[in-house]
Amino acid sequence: MLSGLTVAVIGEMKGFEIIRKLSQQHAKVFLVGFDQLDHGFIGAEKLKMSELPFEQVDSMILPVSGTTDEGAVATVFSNEQVLLEAKYLERTPAHCILYSGISNTYLDNLAKQVNRKLVKLFERDDIAIYNSIPTVEGIIMMAIQQTDYTIHGSHVAVLGLGRTGLTIARTFRALGADVKVGGRQTQHI
Repeated sequence: MLSGLTVAVIGEMKGFEIIRKLSQQHAKVFLVGFDQLDHGFIGAEKLKMSELPFEQVDSMILPVSGTTDEGAVATVFSNEQVLLEAKYLERTPAHCILYSGISNTYLDNLAKQVNRKLVKLFERDDIAIYNSIPTVEGIIMMAIQQTDYTIHGSHVAVLGLGRTGLTIARTFRALGADVKVGGRQTQHI
């Protein structure tokens, strides 16, 4: 249970499942950038950035893209610009953690300036590999649609054996393709 934990979900279109799970676990959830969202979540409250009780916020969940270089947070369910600024984060407790899929110079510098921990989720292997699966599914779909032959028995070359490349190679191999891989770092091969 997350009773006693206060989370601000800011502008995340894909955050519905996160919001639902946090609410089910009894966390206090504030939603910023969702003012046009008709769907309500039990235990979640929609607010503007300026209305957020920052002193209570234990963690902030930002969109996968984080912020722009000017600090704007992407929102789908709001026409108002949401800016993540030092004046807001300075009001959060020292233990407040920022979560973002990726980061940029603005977000990195902001977290350092206000001395808050920034977790870049896509730098974690468990999340990056899990996120590579929809990418691989799209690649398989394109291979099926754009070729006149089956994947089984075909010859596939995968260049780059990062998290996504590894998932691509394994998936094509599982489908019966003869897979060859190439990478810059010999330890990955």
